[in-house]
Amino acid sequence: MFIRPHAAQRELVWIGRLTVVAVSVVAILIATDPNNLVLSLVSYAWGGFGASFGPIIILSLLWKGVTRNGALVGIIVGALTVLIWHQGAWWGMYEIIPGFVLSFIAIIVVSLLDPNKPSATMIETFDKVQHKLEDVKKQLA
Repeated sequence: MFIRPHAAQRELVWIGRLTVVAVSVVAILIATDPNNLVLSLVSYAWGGFGASFGPIIILSLLWKGVTRNGALVGIIVGALTVLIWHQGAWWGMYEIIPGFVLSFIAIIVVSLLDPNKPSATMIETFDKVQHKLEDVKKQLA
């Protein structure tokens, strides 16, 4: 425990139980509020995750030209787009769509303009994985 590092085990158990009760009460209050839609909150969160990390995962698997800076900018652009788009609720479009597209574009543009290209080790690893995938495709054909 941070406040009382030498607290007795029994005290720690009671604090844990009280914390569980407090979190449960808050969860029940949130769930029973008819104006609060948990699904929309979850949808918003997944939109942020998808727009931030989806494009970098896809591009990292398909293109060896992705740079560190391109990845970072893509993650930031995806997250910011979702945040801004959600606040404006433009055109009623789910915010993951513009976030995903703009993140994808940002990763490509920044990676192409970035003077710090991927290391030789990174490109070698990418090529090894691609060759293994080609071998698997041949075996399956």
